[in-house]
Amino acid sequence: MGAWGTGTFDNDDAADWAYELDEATDLLPAREALAATMDSDGYLEIPEGALAVAAATVVAASFDGDLRGIPDDVGAWIDDHPDAASRGDARLALDALDRVMSEDSELRALWGDSPAGPAWVDTIERLRRRLVRAVGSDETADG
Repeated sequence: MGAWGTGTFDNDDAADWAYELDEATDLLPAREALAATMDSDGYLEIPEGALAVAAATVVAASFDGDLRGIPDDVGAWIDDHPDAASRGDARLALDALDRVMSEDSELRALWGDSPAGPAWVDTIERLRRRLVRAVGSDETADG
């Protein structure tokens, strides 16, 4: 994986995925990326993990408007689709992050062996807290 930082879009997989989201009219690319983590019974490979983290970031930002660390084009997409994410999307994102942080995740293993690993874990934990708030904040969503 080509990574240049611990941010959720600071890797080649997430940066490439941003183009897919930019072409979308709804949150389908994010939902697919999140669901892909659940489709794997075995070891979760780096690309799937990286896409899930980026997608979870989009879901969180859709709720709280925090665009820090998000590429400009992704931020513009979020601004253009203010009601794209539901509470169910936030729940799926939480499940996907749990999978990314599991023992069967190549991404977690890679960061665990890196000196920057603790900073990456902190990034994921902050993202997780944002999603927990999102799950509780959208009382009208069908999920």
